[in-house]
Amino acid sequence: MDERIKKFIASCKLLSWAMRDEKGVYIANAFYAFDERNLALIIASHEDTKHIKLAFKESKVAVNIAKESTIAFLQGVQIKANFCKANEMQIQIYYKKFPFAKLLGGTTFALEIEYVKFTDNSLMLTKKLEFYQDFVKKNEL
Repeated sequence: MDERIKKFIASCKLLSWAMRDEKGVYIANAFYAFDERNLALIIASHEDTKHIKLAFKESKVAVNIAKESTIAFLQGVQIKANFCKANEMQIQIYYKKFPFAKLLGGTTFALEIEYVKFTDNSLMLTKKLEFYQDFVKKNEL
């Protein structure tokens, strides 16, 4: 993954993610920590929430992270990811970034990145960068 994409993802902390529900699409927001080594976004939530129940039913989810700015400097990523429970290392990454979250309880999950489209209007020549996880073929997305 291009270092500019990693730097952007690491610089933010709030994402919006979408999953399928019985009527189409459902969306939720979550604070996240970035597991750069495994290219995953780590979130925490309670297993009885609608968004977590839906993600367990269909693990392919969509994610958006954006920084509010003027059009000339707009930055954001659109991500396709796979939802799963976080491993022990990822749990530590999350609570290091959000230690207060331990008080809230819940379970920690990973959104494993399969595809990223990074838009950065401040880039002079290339405004969009893409990343495909090696095991994902472009035509499967």
